[in-house]
Amino acid sequence: MHKTVNIGKRIVYAVVNYFKNTYKSMWLVIILASIMSCMMVYSATHSNGTRTTLVQAIACLVGYAGAVIISLMDYERLGELWWLVGGGCIFLVVLTFFVGVGASGEYSLADDQAWLRIAGVSFQPSELMKIGFLITFPYHLSVVVRNKNLDSLPHLLALVGHIGFPVGLIILQGDHGTALMFLCMAMVIFIGSGISWKYLAIGFAGILAALPIVWKLMGTFQRERIRAVYNPREGDELGSLYQQTLGRLAVGSGGLTGQGWQQGRMIQSGLVPADHNDLIFTVACEEFGFVGGMVVMLLLVSIMLMSLRTAMHARDPMGRFICLGFFGLIATQTIFNIGMCLVVLPVIGITLPFFSAGGSSSMCLYLGFGLVLSVYMRQGETDMQFISRV
Repeated sequence: MHKTVNIGKRIVYAVVNYFKNTYKSMWLVIILASIMSCMMVYSATHSNGTRTTLVQAIACLVGYAGAVIISLMDYERLGELWWLVGGGCIFLVVLTFFVGVGASGEYSLADDQAWLRIAGVSFQPSELMKIGFLITFPYHLSVVVRNKNLDSLPHLLALVGHIGFPVGLIILQGDHGTALMFLCMAMVIFIGSGISWKYLAIGFAGILAALPIVWKLMGTFQRERIRAVYNPREGDELGSLYQQTLGRLAVGSGGLTGQGWQQGRMIQSGLVPADHNDLIFTVACEEFGFVGGMVVMLLLVSIMLMSLRTAMHARDPMGRFICLGFFGLIATQTIFNIGMCLVVLPVIGITLPFFSAGGSSSMCLYLGFGLVLSVYMRQGETDMQFISRV
């Protein structure tokens, strides 16, 4: 009995100590986003049952647990396991080329076979690779920075290869939106690394030069979606722009305060395709209005700013690069997703972080959140404490 009491006290002490040292305001924002996400997913899908909402809720809870576990680990130690983290992520992505399934979970010859089906559950390895990249690339770059080799061409080419390999794999998968996220994350990290602007200019020029190749690799349907936004023709609103046209109408119909939860006429009638994932922002705007849309954006901007703040106070370059990469991921997904809903940008399969339905995406974003927490909880370590751990 005495031992049981002691164990109970230790558990309570551990929990209290954790929340004393963790980033409480960031936890609050993440939890609020999760609650709002489940509400919107339920509103968009409840007519077909509660399975999608249940999956989203479970993904959030499992994600919370994963974030806590990762935050208790030293991110520097995770970086030292780059070969295991990177190798595991690459293996899972390569596996999709042999046993991959489409978004619907069916085996097919579709371009985008980016999912694995395990025990009846679909999982997207490219989402996990984003988090793996948030560990391996910052570790690689931090080693280069510490050794003062950032202006060394061989080391820069190795870093470019570190970016190019996962991007190439994802493009071959047919998931060009996710490939773009890797490039955006890397660009933000590079900008924060202190690298010469001439190298950034060369890299940007290289990306522009590669666009014609990427255009050729795209499927006809993907190219038509892009063309329809920037060079629309009569009939596009019933074809390539059909999804976005309905989404924009739903956004505008919400007015200032919206039509009410589960009361959105277009959402509840099922007129807006993919309103629970790619177009989840339309649910917020139609049912909660301009106010709801602003709340969603405020929560996401808060996550971005907190990530930047943590980067500024990180104990070392790797911690700073992790937070910058997470900021880049959330910022670019937010910009592209909302731009897509407003028909400013084309549909390229990018979800709204922490809000769109999707078990793989949600859980992996929480793992990224856990990495930021790991940096935050170690930012107060002195140089001597850090050196002693190395």
